[in-house]
Amino acid sequence: MYYEILGQIRVSGRPGVSAPRARKVETLLAVLLAKNNQVVTTEHLIGAIWGDSPPARASAALYVYVSQLRKLLRGTEDGESPLVTSPHGYTLHVDADELDADRFTRTYQHGRALYRDRRYGQAATVLREASDLWRGPAFGGFVDSADVQTYAALLDESHLECLELLMETELLVGRHREIVGQLSALAKEHTLRETFYEYLMTALLRSNRRAEALETFASARQHLVRQLGIEPGVSLRRLHHSILVNEMSDAV
Repeated sequence: MYYEILGQIRVSGRPGVSAPRARKVETLLAVLLAKNNQVVTTEHLIGAIWGDSPPARASAALYVYVSQLRKLLRGTEDGESPLVTSPHGYTLHVDADELDADRFTRTYQHGRALYRDRRYGQAATVLREASDLWRGPAFGGFVDSADVQTYAALLDESHLECLELLMETELLVGRHREIVGQLSALAKEHTLRETFYEYLMTALLRSNRRAEALETFASARQHLVRQLGIEPGVSLRRLHHSILVNEMSDAV
């Protein structure tokens, strides 16, 4: 099996790609994936699915959802379900190469190691591979479970860190023109992430688009002041000043 949570939840197997249709089955799968290879108690799953107001026959209903999930996960070659029942609850067994989030983490860490070794060309390639695994917010923005929200927040933050390092590395290898479009989109999507503004300004400046670089700073300042009531940080202000005095920044 192959599980995808870097975007809408999907499951791939011999029958093809599928996704849970019922919301409660999706909740069950999401929690088991967030706690993969761990025993998740029946009580915990009931709380995740129904919150503080479970039905009178919640355990029986959970059993039905587990059965539906097992049908969704059919297709393993040996015929055994990866969803295992134990005396205390359920465990979803996920191998090392079966979860896209684990693959992302390994690839991102490899890219970071290459960056630390100053092998910037290779680092950019690997970091791009890690970033390309994402199809949208982790778990598709799923909000029904605190377990899933916590895990998703960690994954989403790692994704942003990966994108920041990728953009920095692309600048280091001289691909400033190629990444202007992506940096512009990232700055618009993450309006409080100063690093994306800084890298966009740098890429624009190196592409002889000085006026647009100054407009980017003005946009960054506007968002920060309006939303947080603060001025841009020292690094962004220093870059802005260097552009004003017509100096090429060496910050990146």
